[in-house]
Amino acid sequence: MRLRGRHHLMVRYVIPLVLCLVVTAVCRAEPLSLQVREHFVREPLFSLFAAPGERIPIGVPLGQPSDLQLISGDDVSGVPGPDRWTVAAPVNPGLYRFSLEERGSGRSTVFNLFVGHPASEAGDGVLNGYFIGPQPPGHERYPAFYKRPELYFEVTQNMVDTAISPNFTLGQFLCKQDSDYPKYLVLRESLLVLLEGLLDAVREAGYPADTFGVISGYRTPHYNRMIGNVPNSRHVYGDAMDLYVDTDGDGRMDDLNGDGERNTADVDLLYSIVQEFKQKPGNTLLRGGVGRYYQTAR
Repeated sequence: MRLRGRHHLMVRYVIPLVLCLVVTAVCRAEPLSLQVREHFVREPLFSLFAAPGERIPIGVPLGQPSDLQLISGDDVSGVPGPDRWTVAAPVNPGLYRFSLEERGSGRSTVFNLFVGHPASEAGDGVLNGYFIGPQPPGHERYPAFYKRPELYFEVTQNMVDTAISPNFTLGQFLCKQDSDYPKYLVLRESLLVLLEGLLDAVREAGYPADTFGVISGYRTPHYNRMIGNVPNSRHVYGDAMDLYVDTDGDGRMDDLNGDGERNTADVDLLYSIVQEFKQKPGNTLLRGGVGRYYQTAR
């Protein structure tokens, strides 16, 4: 497809409900193996998205919770249980940081904890001057899959480059509508798990990408309607991304198959990598669909 006169290709992966000022330091130590929601996470840096005051379980499947300590300079607290830590999110929306560290070994995982604004605060479709628009319509037959967002997470201008996992930054997920800061988005931890795993699969296939090029992440219902997309696009639910491989950073899909052209064959190759990744044991919870798009999304 063409993007402002250039060929530009992408793969889109959707999952239903299923980065960093500190990442340099934590990358030197081996990360912990943890369970966040229903997903296993073994990253030096990860992000949680929570409601004010929410109690978030973090499972410790390969160790003893009592061997870990929670370290936080912010108002984040937690207690160990038989097989997990329970972390209490602060009651005020914002970005908080904490880490879980194993005593003795130094293994640790650093977390960004984003505490959101309840969707009720945007009852008129506007939150703190940012126009979101009406909630998506949902679906009578599949209410869980089309569950309306309950939280919006604030992004100030100085947060855009914040690393939220080892290879992705907060700004990559922002809606592209024109507005001042703060902006707001919907994002799910499961999408980060998926993207980090898929990036590993792309690297294992021989393409040394640092991250993915992003055509479109979260879209407000307002922006989604402006560009003529369907009201129930997964982008308005915060669990879809249109992406492509761009190892040379020129803003265009790479020539993955080495035929000297950037065309639909490169999209098909990336699509096959994604499909193989989905079928591997351990990825069964990364439910959803893969779409091949030969024209630009926004």
